[in-house]
Amino acid sequence: MAFYLSPLVDVNEIDLSITIPAVATSIGVIILRNTYKGAELKKTFVSNENDLINNFGEPTENIDCYQDMLSASGFLKYGRKLYATRVMSEDATFAGIKVMPDGQGEAYDTPYVLNDLVSEDPDEFDKDVVVDDTNPLWAIASSRGEWGNNIRISILDKTSQTEISSGGNDTWETYPLFSSLDEPLQDYHSFVMVIEEQEQGDSDGMWSVKEIFNVSTKRKAIDDQGVTRYIENVINQRSKFIRISFKDDAIEQPWSIATSAPIYLQDGDNGSVGVTDADIMDALDFYENPEEIDVNMFIDSNKSETVKKYMNTICQKRMDCMAVLDCPRDLVISNRGDEVTDLTEWRKGLGSSIVDNLNMNSSYSAVYANWIEVYDRYNRKYRWIPVSGHVGGIYANTDQTNDAWWAPAGLNRAILTNVRRLAWNPDLGKRDILYRNGLNPVVSFAGQGKVVWGQKTMLDKSSAFNRVNVRRLFIVLEKAISTASKYFLFEPNDTSTRESLIAMINPFLRDVKGRRGIYDFRVVCDETNNTPERIDRNEMWVSIYIKPTRTAEFIVLNFIALKTGASFTEAASIVDGV
Repeated sequence: MAFYLSPLVDVNEIDLSITIPAVATSIGVIILRNTYKGAELKKTFVSNENDLINNFGEPTENIDCYQDMLSASGFLKYGRKLYATRVMSEDATFAGIKVMPDGQGEAYDTPYVLNDLVSEDPDEFDKDVVVDDTNPLWAIASSRGEWGNNIRISILDKTSQTEISSGGNDTWETYPLFSSLDEPLQDYHSFVMVIEEQEQGDSDGMWSVKEIFNVSTKRKAIDDQGVTRYIENVINQRSKFIRISFKDDAIEQPWSIATSAPIYLQDGDNGSVGVTDADIMDALDFYENPEEIDVNMFIDSNKSETVKKYMNTICQKRMDCMAVLDCPRDLVISNRGDEVTDLTEWRKGLGSSIVDNLNMNSSYSAVYANWIEVYDRYNRKYRWIPVSGHVGGIYANTDQTNDAWWAPAGLNRAILTNVRRLAWNPDLGKRDILYRNGLNPVVSFAGQGKVVWGQKTMLDKSSAFNRVNVRRLFIVLEKAISTASKYFLFEPNDTSTRESLIAMINPFLRDVKGRRGIYDFRVVCDETNNTPERIDRNEMWVSIYIKPTRTAEFIVLNFIALKTGASFTEAASIVDGV
């Protein structure tokens, strides 16, 4: 309390209402390789399949692309929160064009790759446009790849707009487009840029207008809402299709250029080197810091063993997410009779898998030993894809229908939808071997569907943490309690603060217990674990003892036949020992 020096009425607010927040456990991450289009090396949030397609295009015939895209789509059939990051081959190029004063386009001598740009980010495209009047404006597609070749731009200045409005220039190819624009340009510094795109896979198809920008060469130009109209700011910050660089000595000068025909971006290429493990790991690094982004699940989609282990490393470092991993395709497809042996050797690093394997020991990853065949409606064919996208979706759906500490397996919560068939269907004996080696089966039961039939983590010891539901329970508890506990930092390390902290944690754990997440718990934060030495080190210790709920994975049904006059109690004492 403060010391008062004169009369007053002092009003204080004391906040004892701190509660532990709800924690989302179904926010997925997937790295997309070689997609048709999309922002590159950025965190793109999608909540449904339409978002996914709008951002990254339809799946192509590239095997990495359709595996990743259909895996992401599989996740979104069950869950609604997914971050996707696109990666491309190092030598993939941007489609681009130089715009000349006569309204014609000129190709770049050498198309740009990503590391040609400032910060390797197309949003910061800022090249030195030649000072003479040869090319006053340069443009590139907003991301690399062949898709940029399906973009064209048209430009209209005030002089040409005046002529068109009076019926002139009707021979221009762009005349129908420009004559439909009814917003008059403000001055001779202003112009309109129209961006069109041709539909994916339809090289002879119609062009559709995607964006129209009314911009200015004046840096301080604004619209009637007070928003900037300066060309570079508007297009580079708002366009989903192009980035531009404008000649410095044309800034603040009147603009006099119009395109009698659209200008086509060109020389975009997907590259030939291919996406490397290093490229994928660079993309995964966007998600390594839990203080920057809240995610809880990494979806593998058949990346290399090196990348799988890197995903696991990130999860172990973050301590608030899991990696859902796949087995290699060739171990389960066209490998009849050898699936169990090859999968086990791959998991343990034995035999032919002594180099490329998943021999690791972690409760932050779970691997699923099957592939699935699904229908690619965009290309009208069936595809084999890894199962991690669908399994990650089962995790998300379990969170929505129950809680994170319920097992994402079994007939009640883990039936796969829109799956034509499995690569193989292990019987009980094969499932026993898989499960013993930390490989979760995905099986098909006649009349009951295709179902995830295991929930083991990759922890190779007898522990509560070798089950997915327990690991995810502790992810929820640790993340929620640690988040709320930040409000107690820098408070006095005394009995009052410690009791307040316990009073916040206990109701939360009672709620989890009531929702069948734990059998029992105990919270200790007193002088027994906060010794004078720890207090002098500015430490406050809280010990939280948890008895996690275990799942019933083995049900034993004993049917006992008794004589007519036998006692049930006596029989039970013999059979069950009670």
